[in-house]
Amino acid sequence: MAGISGEKEADSSIGKLCEILSKIMEPTIVLEVAKYALEPNPIKLQGQENYLSWARHARLIVSSHGYERLLVPDEGDAKGEMDVQTKQINDRVLVWLLGSMEPIVREQVETMATVAEVWDALQNQFAGKSNKMQATRIMHELLHLKQGTKSVTEYSGELKRLYRDLHYCHPFEPVDQKDMAIHHTWFQSLVSKLFLDGLNQEFDLRRQLIFSKSE
Repeated sequence: MAGISGEKEADSSIGKLCEILSKIMEPTIVLEVAKYALEPNPIKLQGQENYLSWARHARLIVSSHGYERLLVPDEGDAKGEMDVQTKQINDRVLVWLLGSMEPIVREQVETMATVAEVWDALQNQFAGKSNKMQATRIMHELLHLKQGTKSVTEYSGELKRLYRDLHYCHPFEPVDQKDMAIHHTWFQSLVSKLFLDGLNQEFDLRRQLIFSKSE
């Protein structure tokens, strides 16, 4: 009888231990599943014209889930030496990444096996950093931007985006720390002038009042 009683106590203890372990493990599993559920990128990659906005959102989303390392090429990954867990994460992020592109862009990279390969290929093709031709195109858009049917807020946002992209494609490299402040001050007045020039006719009076001021 003592043996049977001991076995029952042992079974009970094991049962309780399993119950405790399952409760400990459960939150971890939930967190892992949650990490995989990446939010949709609000920008759909169409090509060079919206690559910068798309890439910023994509990197931020991937980084917020702790997967930013996947964007960096790894020799082992390229040779297919990923462990099972890393490959699963790579494939999930890769599916998400491809889903954030227009078909014409996705078709160019969908045969690639890793997130890093896709990211690097798109960056080489569309980033245009220090690309003078791209900078010239953006400058042309900036000079000819008009408010049109856009609200003032939308128009302002578009102008800021072009200005930001211009700095990315044609970065200013200061010789002295003070140069950057002077550069921004000079460009600020230029961008303000472009903004006022592009406003609709209904703002003519306000525009004239602003231009009549010495500062």
